[in-house]
Amino acid sequence: MEKIICKTCASESMVPMEVLVQGEEPDLKGGEQESFFYTCHVCGDNWLTIKEKSQDGTCQITHIYQMGMTPLLKRVAQLDGPVSDEEQVSEWAYFMGDDEITEDVWEEKLRSRRSILRSICTN
Repeated sequence: MEKIICKTCASESMVPMEVLVQGEEPDLKGGEQESFFYTCHVCGDNWLTIKEKSQDGTCQITHIYQMGMTPLLKRVAQLDGPVSDEEQVSEWAYFMGDDEITEDVWEEKLRSRRSILRSICTN
């Protein structure tokens, strides 16, 4: 089992699990889908990453972070072709729930979320 360093608490305890995501459109027009749920066994940080590729070659990458019960923080990239490394993505769209927000607001919400999780696990 691959372990990754947690961005919240810096422990080597982030564990990815492959999951099958069923959305509103489970048929991706013959495309492929890869989904992983990442969770830290120390601080509880977690997120879902979904990579979808349609037959026409377009791709979408979505990262979903839960904030309590709601709302969700989402980061979405639409691509014309496959991407092997997410660092290659030049433009992301940022959401809180269904509302689009700026990257700065999204990053501040994520920092705040991680700060709360970090304080809980260190007290």
